[in-house]
Amino acid sequence: MFTAASFRVGDRVTIRSGQSIPQSIATVERYTEGGRCMVLSDGSEWRADGRRQWSFRGGYYKGPVVEPFEQGDDEFVARRRVIGALRKFGDSLTMESALSTEALQRILDAVDKEKAAVKK
Repeated sequence: MFTAASFRVGDRVTIRSGQSIPQSIATVERYTEGGRCMVLSDGSEWRADGRRQWSFRGGYYKGPVVEPFEQGDDEFVARRRVIGALRKFGDSLTMESALSTEALQRILDAVDKEKAAVKK
């Protein structure tokens, strides 16, 4: 269990989902409520130990938590966001999309080129 001393103003932290998957990266900006509430750079507020969100109501909490930043968390978050953006982009494509056939072909060529580079 982390204590308030585990997080200092300026520390990079990882917000993890209930399944311990990195969701986002933030920085500790300040403490309020006499050091009991931690405010992150994304505007979210957490208990000083990072175990639950500050405004959470109820007795049982199985939501995201704040943990110290670990190597590779930022890459995981970036990869997850890129995959989500590509899925959203691909899902919205129709024959009436504003992109030209040439533009779509360039996107497909770039994807194929990267896939080929990974196989080598």
